[in-house]
Amino acid sequence: MKANLINEGIKYGVICGLIALLSVFGSWAAGDATFATVQKYANFMPYMFVIILLGTFSIRKQNNGYLSFAEGLKFSFLAFALSTVLLGLGNYILFNLIDTGLSERIAVIAIEDMQKMMEKFGASEEDIEKSIASSADSLKDTGFKKIFLGVGLSLIIGFIESSIISAIAKKEEKFEDQ
Repeated sequence: MKANLINEGIKYGVICGLIALLSVFGSWAAGDATFATVQKYANFMPYMFVIILLGTFSIRKQNNGYLSFAEGLKFSFLAFALSTVLLGLGNYILFNLIDTGLSERIAVIAIEDMQKMMEKFGASEEDIEKSIASSADSLKDTGFKKIFLGVGLSLIIGFIESSIISAIAKKEEKFEDQ
């Protein structure tokens, strides 16, 4: 039985999106320090890549062990795109409707972390002050434009990851001449 790539992409996109939203709202409920830490490292956790890769192998198995690069890309990018949009909506709701002061509180934590890191690497006081001044306003901005740009960048990264997943999972039928 051949897998329906659209339905599977939606299913895996919703799964990944819900995991990401659970991570965001769970860390927010745990407090500002936890939320800031999770947000700092969330982009480096490969859980979404692994889940979608496993989904791609599952689809290949349903397709009698074969999956073209295009089919893999269609499934995996749909899953990445849907989860990215869900996460973007969740972030917008959290930062702009549920907890409007969160941006400023997280910016303070991020600036403190940046200052500690720069001091650790021996940056001069002047360089530290310049970096803090240039970062302070942009860290507090979590409006629609900033979140929309973040979703766009995440979609580009998701396409690259989808291409990698498709290349890994690709296995095409070989037709021999008779």
